[in-house]
Amino acid sequence: MKFTICTALVATAAAALRETGSHLREAGPFVNEKWYAGLVDLTGEDDMFYWFFESRKAPETDPIVLWLTGGPGCASEIAMFYENGPYQFEADGVTLKSNPSSWNEFANVLYVDQPVGTGFSHAGPGHLATNEDEVARDMATFIENFLEKYPQYQGRAFYITGESYAGHYIPAISHNFMFENKDKLKIDFKGMAIGNGLVDPYTQYPAYDKFALENGLIGNTEATILKGVFSACQALIKTGIWLVAMEECQMGVSAILGPPVAPKFNVYDIRVPCEHPTLCYDMSPADNLLAKPEIKALLGVTGRSWAECNMNVHTALLGDWMTNLAPKVTDILNAGLDVLVYSGDKDFICNWRGGEAWTDAVDWNGHEEYSKLQYADWMVDGKAAGALKSHKNFKFLRVYDAGHMVPMDQPKNALSMLREFITGGILSYQPEAAPKFIQ
Repeated sequence: MKFTICTALVATAAAALRETGSHLREAGPFVNEKWYAGLVDLTGEDDMFYWFFESRKAPETDPIVLWLTGGPGCASEIAMFYENGPYQFEADGVTLKSNPSSWNEFANVLYVDQPVGTGFSHAGPGHLATNEDEVARDMATFIENFLEKYPQYQGRAFYITGESYAGHYIPAISHNFMFENKDKLKIDFKGMAIGNGLVDPYTQYPAYDKFALENGLIGNTEATILKGVFSACQALIKTGIWLVAMEECQMGVSAILGPPVAPKFNVYDIRVPCEHPTLCYDMSPADNLLAKPEIKALLGVTGRSWAECNMNVHTALLGDWMTNLAPKVTDILNAGLDVLVYSGDKDFICNWRGGEAWTDAVDWNGHEEYSKLQYADWMVDGKAAGALKSHKNFKFLRVYDAGHMVPMDQPKNALSMLREFITGGILSYQPEAAPKFIQ
């Protein structure tokens, strides 16, 4: 989740580009992968940029995994280069190398810049999304048109994944796919995975106090004061006056974090300093690469500009911030789709305690049994890599020693997590392991 100010993007529309698509095995620096990139038209004025990487193993049969970065308004290329994509930057910040833990090891991975106006995508005048229904409708149109463009992927098993503010996007889009466009979209929709996501703000905001106290970010006196602040935050959320509620809620967060220009710690990973405010990490290699005219030509976006995050998109969705998406998760679970919620336990801004709280509160047909579960070790290569609650088609995973961007901090474990999820939608729950109930 990028709660901080993002750089504005100046997007210039070029109608001739909207149907552009590349299908290149080796081009420019993007070698040793088969990929497709370009723009999919939505309305004649709006379009979305995509970058699709075929599975390294069995592209003809492996599922499609859609990745969405949050923000709102942050581009999915952030994840592609710095988390789970096939390319990473060498130490020189210029040369690309292969990522052995890329999620296209066994899945066809689709990165999309959305909502419209994000990254290389374009929004017509007055067309920026202001709520999740609009976000979901646009994505349904995108998928429908994408599969018309690449019919070889129609009918394929399909999963939606992402992180941060995608905790809003993913349930809304999944609900749309399952209940509004189930017969229209040519996919075999299987499930969704939300990483360190903002899903239910009412339930998640008080977790800042708990997480901060447990991790020594505040003392007992501060924690007592903040309980009152977050109680007021919840009361204001209930009123529906959400912009006022956000001011109160963020006041509590800021009291823990300190001023935006000089935060006390990295909100995305409390173990490391925030060396490059406001996003804390140096993403200039991607900025520089995606600004090159020859690269934009390869991707089919000549004449456009790219930025990590778009403040206009961000601002347009501020009225959506406090929306509770948990009821849509309820419907999705009750419909039988697989749902994985995972949280790196060193992230502050969408911390695992908040993830634990909202997943515990979800009202679904397995809630009673789920509420009785204790944590068990989640094992990777014989070692405990996390703590898992899993019942039927719902699972919550605390990922050890990872911040906000789990695939960046624990790439091998994140790849194992995805593999276990999409091969039947079941993580390796170890009933023989000593159960752990984390107080």
